[in-house]
Amino acid sequence: MEDIITIAQSTFYRVARLKALYVILVICVLDVAAMSAYKELSMGLEKELVFDCALAISLVVGLITSMVAAFEIPRELREKTAQFILSKPMGRSAFIWGKFLGVSALAVFNVAFIIIGSLLAYRLSFGETNWGLLSGGILVASEAVTLTSLGLLLSIFLTDTLAAIGLFAFFVIGHCVFMIERWSGGNILGNAAYYLLPNFYNCDVKTELSHGVDVPGMFVGMGAVYGIAYAFFVTGLAIIIFNRKDIA
Repeated sequence: MEDIITIAQSTFYRVARLKALYVILVICVLDVAAMSAYKELSMGLEKELVFDCALAISLVVGLITSMVAAFEIPRELREKTAQFILSKPMGRSAFIWGKFLGVSALAVFNVAFIIIGSLLAYRLSFGETNWGLLSGGILVASEAVTLTSLGLLLSIFLTDTLAAIGLFAFFVIGHCVFMIERWSGGNILGNAAYYLLPNFYNCDVKTELSHGVDVPGMFVGMGAVYGIAYAFFVTGLAIIIFNRKDIA
């Protein structure tokens, strides 16, 4: 466990110390705050615009952060640091878990930064607090964690560029996976794809929340549990593959 925490902290702080990261996050929050000025263009729906923009930007930030995972293992192998780390009394599973937890923590931190900043911007703009942003933020963070695990899995047997492209493909497919069940006509392959691929559609409640629809806490909790459980499953699969990989 100590090895996992050490790798996770190293991964988190290596990226988190980049000053450009915080500049981007602050710009994102300012962009959300600026949406309140478009009262005429939004036809009086500036609150909904700010809400949608906040969750959309947090989703993009979560996606971009999770892509760090697609570059981690190829970078370690290219720079020969993976061989040095694994030459110590440390299992390969600890290496993968550490990378997963480090990037996941960074993704959750970045999403939380955007959500908290957006809550403050919403409060200053409209004099009220829309706590629905927290529910949406929880689902976005769980999606970012799932994407992190997929990025790690792809990076084990693909180059960093191809892994990033593949991760984006999973992101798009995950938001359209509900169509597979409708188009498959109930055949076995269609049903298998529907249940095996990540389902992000069920976590997309931006429209409902922005229009004041009451989304049950149980739904949010189950969505978060699904994302984390799927991420753990994919990370376990990544460990199995990485244990068989020749990194000499």
